[in-house]
Amino acid sequence: MQQHNQDIENPHPQETQLQAPPQMPMPPQGPMMVPPMMAGQAMPGPQDPMGAQPIAQPMPRGWRERMMRRFGMDMYARVRKGERTIPDWMMGKPLAFFFVSMFACWVVFGNAMPALYAGFSILSVLLFFVGTRYLSVKWKQDKTRLFTKHLFVGALLVRLIWVLFGYFYYNEAVYGRVDGFGDDNGWYLDFAQGIAKWIRGDGKRSFGEVMKWYGSAIDDTGYPFWLALLYILSFDSSDVFVPLIAKAVLGAYSCICIYRVTARHFGEGAARIAGLFMCLNPYVIFWCSSMLKEAEMMFLCCLCVDKTDQALSSEKGLTFMGLLPGMLAASALFFFRAPLGIVAVLAIFAHVVFVSKRVMSIGKKVIIGILVGVIVIAGMGDRLRTQANMLTKQVQSGQSQALIAERADKKGGNQLAKYATAAVFAPLIFTIPFPTFNMVNEEQIMQMELSGANYIKNILSFFVILVMLLLLISGEWRRHVFILAYTLGYHVILVMSSFAQSGRHHAPVIPMILLFAAYGIQVAKGNKELQRGFTIALVLEVVICLAWNWFKLKGRGMI
Repeated sequence: MQQHNQDIENPHPQETQLQAPPQMPMPPQGPMMVPPMMAGQAMPGPQDPMGAQPIAQPMPRGWRERMMRRFGMDMYARVRKGERTIPDWMMGKPLAFFFVSMFACWVVFGNAMPALYAGFSILSVLLFFVGTRYLSVKWKQDKTRLFTKHLFVGALLVRLIWVLFGYFYYNEAVYGRVDGFGDDNGWYLDFAQGIAKWIRGDGKRSFGEVMKWYGSAIDDTGYPFWLALLYILSFDSSDVFVPLIAKAVLGAYSCICIYRVTARHFGEGAARIAGLFMCLNPYVIFWCSSMLKEAEMMFLCCLCVDKTDQALSSEKGLTFMGLLPGMLAASALFFFRAPLGIVAVLAIFAHVVFVSKRVMSIGKKVIIGILVGVIVIAGMGDRLRTQANMLTKQVQSGQSQALIAERADKKGGNQLAKYATAAVFAPLIFTIPFPTFNMVNEEQIMQMELSGANYIKNILSFFVILVMLLLLISGEWRRHVFILAYTLGYHVILVMSSFAQSGRHHAPVIPMILLFAAYGIQVAKGNKELQRGFTIALVLEVVICLAWNWFKLKGRGMI
């Protein structure tokens, strides 16, 4: 019976070994389809024949591939969608190492700086790190429009408070004058009053006589004309207070410009960090209470970068009319500090040359390049050639080094400064100037006031350098040619000049430093290795502060 059942189930047992299993129909030939992967998810490797775990893929051989695997192949997309707050480790650690650096210099060398300057530095560092962290959390749920409103109002209030404090107490208490520090202040004010009187028609000099009397380089004429306009609009109500209020308003709008540029390039999260950095950065705020032209130059730089980048990044394509506002701002820079205008123009050309063909056709590159060149040469050709020749001669003749040596040999100068060459400054250009925590002499007041601001710039340079390297390695630099060329170009000029260590000459490009630093922080949020690297950078900052203050004291024979 059992055998009978088996015969029914398999009536032809001899054919069992001859039959092949049924074949599944083959799909039509075509391009192999790969299922979409989640962002950041690695492609599965080939399976082990025994059905075990996937076989490990061999490590990429090229250094670029290894670096990108290490930091994440989807870094760019991931960072653009990252959270919008400043992390805790960007508040606690920097504050702790600031106090360690300051007290280490005092304990090791003595000569502590006066309490007023120390208090100013401590307050500025607390405002920056605690304030930016607090506001990033408080405003993180704001929509873009509401956030920009809060950003502008907050920045304006902080600057107005500093202007009032500086005008009624600080400037006169420290410098003995309400217009801040600087030997150029009186010259700017007199020049502006002469222009205002000529415009109103109640002056004794003609325009030609005014220009001849106060004759100077053309990049020193823009600021007096701006002050003269303010004097006329305010009916000469104040030659200092009204311009300081205007500086506060321009500074607040600069925060919006940097926010917009960062958002276009690196996403909303990095943009909010950059905007808050601009809002509360002591280096940016400081110049609002001085009658020097740094506040206006920072505003023009931010406006030029914002409007030019908006035209270059437009989805509708680059047009001459779209580029015109940025070009006008760049032209205005020639009347404040000519190298800034030169760098802006060269950055536009760099974008036209290096941007991908998929973004801009060859024909449009040529047309835009010719139009920009004609406008610049027609309007500022002679000035551009003069400045370019001056910079070239300065580098070739070693004039910059001679000026450094001259300042070193004067009374109260640093005898060791003559050894500071372009080769020394070049690797540190994103980091310098360093904090001055010790009392050197009365001429170093601003350096001591801004020691906290210099410390902030030093530690943020870690993220700036990180971003530069990652953009180069990943090949993403082509997306950001204009802002990279602008930032790098001005730093190259600083390296070749005699003012590489002067914080005043770094001021116009500080907003761009904050922009790249914000993106670097956004990158480091999800990477523990980069956060450990930042901690190492903070330790090195302590050593650098000790070395720098020894350099300043030793060069003057104080230790």
